Formats: sequence, structure tokens, C-alpha cells
Amino acid sequence: MPATELLYKTALEQPAGRTLVINAHADALLTALHEQSSKLDLWQHFKPENNAIRQMGLNATETLQSNNGNYQLILLLPSKNRQQTHYWIAMAMQMLGDGGKLMVACANNHGAKSYEIALKKLAGNIVSSSKSKCRIFSARKTASLDREAADSWLNAGESQHVATHGLISRPGLFSWDRPDRGSELLLKQLPLLSGTGMDLCCGYGLLSNYLLRTNENIEKIHLVEADRLALDCSEQNCIVWREKYESHWLDAASEVLPGNMEWIVCNPPFHTGQTRDVELGQRIIENGCRSLKQGGLIYLVANRKLPYEQVLKSALKSCQTLIETEGFKVIRGVR
Repeated sequence: MPATELLYKTALEQPAGRTLVINAHADALLTALHEQSSKLDLWQHFKPENNAIRQMGLNATETLQSNNGNYQLILLLPSKNRQQTHYWIAMAMQMLGDGGKLMVACANNHGAKSYEIALKKLAGNIVSSSKSKCRIFSARKTASLDREAADSWLNAGESQHVATHGLISRPGLFSWDRPDRGSELLLKQLPLLSGTGMDLCCGYGLLSNYLLRTNENIEKIHLVEADRLALDCSEQNCIVWREKYESHWLDAASEVLPGNMEWIVCNPPFHTGQTRDVELGQRIIENGCRSLKQGGLIYLVANRKLPYEQVLKSALKSCQTLIETEGFKVIRGVR
């Protein structure tokens, strides 16, 4: 039984009033939970999962508003990043009414035990059980809440200036606290760019910030990203050039992208959750190539062994590897 199903099924056995699901995932039980709860709020920052929830006929917000307090029950599915999950747990405690309950479910091999220990330390109470290689645990908001620890988790998980790259980022984003080696290699291979282009899967905006700082002839850059939290950071990192960027919260693998691009830069993801997903990168590249105008260029970086060349050859007039080093390759394609 996956953690999502375990969480929703357990919640259905304990009817509550106003309820929030942090990092909500689509599941048939979510509809039943919606019908049972007097008021159910859903939050999901990742566009593909947000789309899946909306396709169920439910509404999930893209931003988590800390002033929406007085929840009686909050359900939480951890992310793969510990600091981000701690931030969400602390935020949940802040949003519960007195006596309200936070319930968390997590697969054992994704850090369930450590999160249970952390919640017990924070809340001062815990109820826990295990089932189907998952752990579900809950704590109530009482006077035992360690508010100093909660504040520390909130501060550590917020958007923040990161000295290693000089930009705004936050835990949970790809390579959030240091420039990733692939993107650095891609930047070294880029010519001077101009006109209108796209930073496809822009993350917190490492590439866009550099391009806007160093290419004065860029007229417009489209920031495309599926993670709302990352897109918010990229907007902050490009705010100096506010008239030159346009941001898009999109699932780059399946939704229609801005078209007629003169160039695209891309460091595509190849994981879904904690699972390697090569086809994800291939779908993003294929979709991105459709956004290029005739003669438009795409520059992408990838791990050396990822099989992207055939997708590029099928979609473009030509493509060539510009460099292959340190486990990465940079490819240039022309539509």
C-alpha cells in the first residue's frame, strides 16, 4: 500500500472538520475524503500532480498560505528533501488550531523513521504504526510544541540567498545550494544569444539569470518550470530584467509551450519523484523542439549516458554534440 493511499485511508477512518493536505497527490480516496470533510483544502506545487488532482474535479492551490490557520487536521506527504519536509511539518504545526492533528505517511525507505523521530521531538507527542513497508504517524498541537525548533525549521526551509551561486533558492529544488556541474558546462558552450528564447525547466533561474546578465541583446526569455516553488525563485532572480522575462508554470512534458522560439536552453530532469525516468527528459525535449521556429536552436546538457540523440534527430534538421566531459554532454540542435 503506497504512503498516499495509507494516509488518505487512515484519515477517512478519523473524520475531522477543516482539513488541509500538504503535497497532495491524486488518488481515488481523495474524492472520498473531499466528500467526508466539511472543508478540504489541497496544496500541490508540482504542475503534473496538480493537473492530476484537477482532472479528478478537485481544486488544488499552487501556493501554501500560512495565514490559513485553524485547521483541525493536516495530512502531509514528505518530499525527497529533508529540509523541505521539515519546513512543511513546521508550517503545518503553525497552521493547526490548538489540539489539531498532523498526520504524516512515508515509505520506510524514504526516511519514515527519521521523520517520525523529528516530529516527536518537535511536537512532544506521537502516535505511530507501520503497514506495507510504510509508516504513518501523527502528533497533536499542544503546549509541548517546541516553537524554537519550529522557527528554526521554517527559517532553514524558506527561500534564501545562497552564497555559492549568489541567487535566491530554497531546499528541495534541484541543486538548490550550489551551481550544478551540467548547467555550468552548458553556459560555457553557449554563444551570445539575442532575440526571444526559452529557459526550459528553468529551476531557480541559474541559466536565465546568467543569460540576462551577459546577453544584452536578448529581447525576451520565457521561464518554463513545473515546480511553482522553483519558478517563484527564478522570477526573483530575474526581477532586475522584469520587462524581459515571462514566466510559465507548465508541465513541459505534456502541456503546450510558448512557440516561435529562436533558441532554447535546457537541462531536462530525468526523475519522477525518486524514480529515474529517462522518458520524461525525452518528452520534454520533443515538446521543446516543437516550440522552435524554423532555423531555431536548442542547446541542452545531459548526463552522458542519457539517450536523447534519437529524439533530437527525429524532431530537428540536425544536431551535434559540442562537448562530452566529466560525465556530461552538451548538444546543439537546429530545427
